[in-house]
Amino acid sequence: MNAATYTQVWGGARPGCLIFLLDQSGSMADHFGSAQAGAGRRKCDMVATVLNGFLNELIVANTVAQRDGTTEVRPRAEVAVLGYEGISVEPVLQGNLAGRTFVSLPDLQMNPLDIERRKRTEIDDIGQEIAITVPFPVWVKAKAGAGTPMCMALREARDLARDWARNHPDSYPPVIINVTDGVASDGDPFEIANEISDITTSDGAALLFNVHITDLPFSPVAYPASTQELPADPYAQLLFSISSEIPTTSRNLLQSLVSREVAAGARGLIFNGDAASVRQMFVFASVPATQPHPMDHERP
Repeated sequence: MNAATYTQVWGGARPGCLIFLLDQSGSMADHFGSAQAGAGRRKCDMVATVLNGFLNELIVANTVAQRDGTTEVRPRAEVAVLGYEGISVEPVLQGNLAGRTFVSLPDLQMNPLDIERRKRTEIDDIGQEIAITVPFPVWVKAKAGAGTPMCMALREARDLARDWARNHPDSYPPVIINVTDGVASDGDPFEIANEISDITTSDGAALLFNVHITDLPFSPVAYPASTQELPADPYAQLLFSISSEIPTTSRNLLQSLVSREVAAGARGLIFNGDAASVRQMFVFASVPATQPHPMDHERP
């Protein structure tokens, strides 16, 4: 690839594409381990909470004030959220967005399924922790069902990404984030991952990032550059092989996010992760949507 790839900032005329794949198999009803972020909570509940919070943050980051005192949400990203379990892969957005695949940030902002009241812990003026109630928009509900048809989910994501890239040939390429806690129950995903990497825009090839979450008392392995950094586990090796190499432009930003050096050749993979790992991957994958746009200075 030439040095100019993966440099297109997401904007209204050239939006980005985020495709979330959520494992909703039965094991997602298991709880995170006691030493993990999300301790004691069901994995499916925490993944839904993290995704809903992230979508709200993405909306807020792309909301700008207008001269008349109103606000506008910039359509800088198009988002699809698919859940997979048993023998099905389905869009999981509900309410007015039910059945839709791609939705814009303004669509999300205007159509939450619900706005819940949740507790958040803060520090008051004398250094004591206090719980305050805040509104929490919800678009995705937790679910844990049967098997893990990951290959089926990746095929659906491949088809969505291919069509999207065809319709947005000069945008940053599609980014697919797969969150799973188990092995695919419907075959080997390696060839499908290769087909995803063949999808391109003028700015680069589509990216597939994976977050593997567990309830095990092991430290996450984040963004490994070789299989030697991973456990001697066939599944860990497989996830490494299907995870895209992090582009140089993204790697520089990732180093700032994780406050450490990320080696050249690092893959978009977190193995043995927890709820914090899921959020970190979401934030990293969407960085182009929160960077200053060249036209921002012309906006009110």
